[in-house]
Amino acid sequence: MRNGGSLRKVASEGLAQFSQHFVSSDAFFVEIQEWLQYNLENLPSESSKFCSPFQLDELRLLDYAIEGVPCQLLFRMPPTASPSAEVDRYLAVEDFVHAGAQHLWEIFWAATTELKSMPLSVKGPKASIMENINSGMEAAAIPGVALLKKDSRAQGGMPWEDVVTFVEVQENTTGALSQGDDTVPGLEIVAHALFHGFLMLSSRFLAERNQAVHQNIDIAYILCVDSQKGGVVRLKGDISKLETITEDVYVSAAEWFREHVEVAVSPVDQVWNRFGNANWGDLGALQLLLALFYSIEQCQGPPKKDVAEMAAEYSAQLQQRRLERDIDEGREAGDTSSLHNHSRGKEVEIEEEEEVKISKHALVADTMHLEPGTILWLEDAQWQQGFRIHKQRGSVQGSLYIGVSLNDMEKLLTVIVGAHPSQLEPCWEDMSTWYQVQRQTRVLNIMKQQGISSRFLPQIAGSGRVMHPGPCSKESPAGRCDHPWCGTPVLVTYPVGETLASAVEIEGRISADEALRCCHDCLSALRSTVSVGIQHGDINPEHMMRAAAADGEYYYVLTDWGHAVLEERDSPAISPKFSSTSALQEGRLCPASDAESLIYLLFFVCGGAIPEFDSMEAALHWRDRAWARRAIQQQLGKVSAVLKAFADYVDSLCTTPYPVDYDIWLRRLNRALPHGDPRRMNDLSFGGSDFATESSGTSAPSIDN
Repeated sequence: MRNGGSLRKVASEGLAQFSQHFVSSDAFFVEIQEWLQYNLENLPSESSKFCSPFQLDELRLLDYAIEGVPCQLLFRMPPTASPSAEVDRYLAVEDFVHAGAQHLWEIFWAATTELKSMPLSVKGPKASIMENINSGMEAAAIPGVALLKKDSRAQGGMPWEDVVTFVEVQENTTGALSQGDDTVPGLEIVAHALFHGFLMLSSRFLAERNQAVHQNIDIAYILCVDSQKGGVVRLKGDISKLETITEDVYVSAAEWFREHVEVAVSPVDQVWNRFGNANWGDLGALQLLLALFYSIEQCQGPPKKDVAEMAAEYSAQLQQRRLERDIDEGREAGDTSSLHNHSRGKEVEIEEEEEVKISKHALVADTMHLEPGTILWLEDAQWQQGFRIHKQRGSVQGSLYIGVSLNDMEKLLTVIVGAHPSQLEPCWEDMSTWYQVQRQTRVLNIMKQQGISSRFLPQIAGSGRVMHPGPCSKESPAGRCDHPWCGTPVLVTYPVGETLASAVEIEGRISADEALRCCHDCLSALRSTVSVGIQHGDINPEHMMRAAAADGEYYYVLTDWGHAVLEERDSPAISPKFSSTSALQEGRLCPASDAESLIYLLFFVCGGAIPEFDSMEAALHWRDRAWARRAIQQQLGKVSAVLKAFADYVDSLCTTPYPVDYDIWLRRLNRALPHGDPRRMNDLSFGGSDFATESSGTSAPSIDN
């Protein structure tokens, strides 16, 4: 077996010597020029290997997420003809980077109750000259502006291993290759960006302490700006594939870029207006901000507030404003049709002069919202059943509620409201509710028909379509009338609890005993369903519910079976953080896929760091490295020997056709729990398996005592 530590030491020594000779950006430009010119000239055609680092939807989400939060600049970009234009340009760029990073930090990372100072600082040419003079070094300025960590220990010079992102500052970011459209960055500025990006990646690789700091040391973002415009260059490459034993370091570096690096180049777009103010909402500034966001995320870990959630809040405000506008337009038109208030389960008539007509489209577009106390009646072909809504589940507006049946007011239930069936072209959120309600209802009914029953699986308390207040003019039991609630599907399940994601967000990592219980209960649920050919396909902390038993002890329920794989043609949900290797590579599950996803979930809730991935390739690359370095086993080994052994066992099954031996691992997990758990033992009927047949790849002596 290879010794990973010694291999890294050899690679680091070779790279350190290589880096000492890699000092001239001009010499590097000579070697890389032809390859760069070909790819830049062919942007954005398919013949170019360069792509854009960002999708338009990413930029739009960020724009919505930061909407309404002011970002102030102290220094304006100077006019080009100004006598002190170069000095002032650098000051304006430094101010932009600092303000942008501070802006993002306060929105997404800072604590909500106590504002923490940003752990990053900006360093420009003037600051670097003064530092070098004070440290007795030659007074050389850095060739740009850097955002770096405040705890950098470097004395003099540029501490490239601590650089979060680097900014190339030039008089003009475009060149002859732009062909008149002023969107293609200049050849030399891209070459300089790649040169400094190489210094960032190689220095991170050499700095051992950054292995635990940078979430992904193989990606670097470089901003390219002038006094008006700006763009982004992103490079992604494994520095360990660089040939370091060479006489010409620049030829070797150019070859590494051509063969092993993915280069992404954004269009150059307007950032500063004629008055020197930054246009924060325009494409150019948003590109720079998104590059800063991803760079901070690499260094500081995932943000406390999700971009998509904050963008959704903006969308909700926008939808509310549109609804208010429709109401105002109805009043101006003098329309006095009746408006019914169904929020409390009863029809309310409003005086004619105060009535307002709300369009059907506006009502249908909104997710059905239920207030506490609402009585919700469901019907199917054979029965009708009523439920009372207690509260909404979670802090974000959605389709999940906590309620009780009118037949049993003591037992709490989860009420999941689907999307209205008249939405012929549903948005992503409505498709999500389709999986939550219609598809999950089908899967749970199949389990029930097959005799699958486990307290670690959700149970159906009711399902059907909403019966709205007032008369219904539908022509058949399967039809629907014009009422915006008519025909809306609903699924009611039990038990009720909090998601594991919420528990981890509040409490931090879970205890060793809870991790063992979580693993045991999830495997027990999977063992029950795999016996009838059902795989979950979407295991993650949001789909693991922690419920409290009568004695106050927690147990875990595997929920959200809407994406379950019932037959070969079904496709699993794709989660870059938690999906199995087989799901990411081939879009299908292998027999051990759910167990592999469970390992990633346990790694995460036990304190392991899983970065955000910008592609499936990045997610697969992280998995390969994590398993090869045994980072997952080591993290779980800090919690429990049996979890480490289980991780080794799953590693041996990944992408293979061999099934998981659930019986053996359920017995081992139950014995590892404090004093055992007779109730968990009763959930499993063991066959003739014996511990002599176990094979995990590593032993767990602590549980055999």
